[in-house]
Amino acid sequence: MKILDRMIIKEFIPNFLSSLVILVFVLILNRIFELINMIVAKHVEVLIVLKLFLYNLPFIVFLTIPMAVLVAAIITFGRLSSDFEIAAMRSAGINIVRNIFVLFSFSAILFGLAFFFADFVVPQSNHKVKTILSQIVKMRPAVSVEEKVMKWSYDNKTRFYFDEINDDNTFSGCRVFQKNTSISCNDGVIVSGENEHEVFVKMKDGIMLENEAKNGFKTTEFGELTLKLKMSEEIEEMNRNDRGDREMNVAMLLSNIKAIEESYKDKNAKDQQERKKRAVYRNLTEIHKKFSISFGVFAFVLLGSIIGVSLKKSSLALGFTISTVLFVIYYMMLVLGEQLSDKGSANPALSIWFPNYLTILLCIFLIYRLLNRVEPVSFGFLKGLEKKK
Repeated sequence: MKILDRMIIKEFIPNFLSSLVILVFVLILNRIFELINMIVAKHVEVLIVLKLFLYNLPFIVFLTIPMAVLVAAIITFGRLSSDFEIAAMRSAGINIVRNIFVLFSFSAILFGLAFFFADFVVPQSNHKVKTILSQIVKMRPAVSVEEKVMKWSYDNKTRFYFDEINDDNTFSGCRVFQKNTSISCNDGVIVSGENEHEVFVKMKDGIMLENEAKNGFKTTEFGELTLKLKMSEEIEEMNRNDRGDREMNVAMLLSNIKAIEESYKDKNAKDQQERKKRAVYRNLTEIHKKFSISFGVFAFVLLGSIIGVSLKKSSLALGFTISTVLFVIYYMMLVLGEQLSDKGSANPALSIWFPNYLTILLCIFLIYRLLNRVEPVSFGFLKGLEKKK
């Protein structure tokens, strides 16, 4: 390995580690506030909430690895450009694109790290999170709802509002709104059902107002009434060992796809085949996400390096500003692709990988310009950011 290659890698590694730590800290801030609310407002034990926090970390780390690569690449090559080392390399006849690909080959290690988190650590941690949350809901079903907040049930069929929720899951003042019905009561209790996704509201001494199109409004008083609220998505049980798709590694997901295909083998109706397609695509989506987000380190190290070369000056703040804008666009395309593939509208091989395809094509275009121009690649939108910094 040449001296110049070692210098670039040695500068890149500290930038990557510091960026990773900062990004993880930023992303967990919102989660910390939610967990603190569980301790203070919902009175969940501190030890349980701490476990929940620790089991949430692997997914956050996995998500931030590609973004940290982008930040580190921008800072590393931005520093070389701002100190005129890029200009010196050009004067000495050194191929700048070759130096960019030094980090590209090094990022293979980061790809392995990201995929290790995606396929081994994250599924286990997600399973632990689901288990802890289901235990919390069993012990304190009121955790699923909030007082003085109008909320929708998961199936968007019911809106509900509680004036006050007590530590023993009893409540005071409740109003429930459905399509043609309004229900209110003074007190009652919230209990969990056998299914972890369901919460039952047992209402006492209330009034039900129904809108009957022909007969107008009908008012009914009741002593007791139990309503079922769906608080989250039900996981389809099919040889999953009580695991959702985000709690399985690639081998489990492939096995699950095989089980789905077997279960629909003799069902040729159009609606049955459509359900099979959505179920298979949902599992394929998770498989492709593990590879696609991990592969993002290659796409981002190229893009970040090219952007860094174009900068006149570099700083940590500038690197984070540019990378945040790019990563938000990347992640929005990824989420849209996931939604389309989950619905069966698009093949996951296309929709989940589309952000990477687009990033790689952009990199090829920028490298072409870099090879055919004496001056560094020009990014007009970066000039304003540089001036502000």
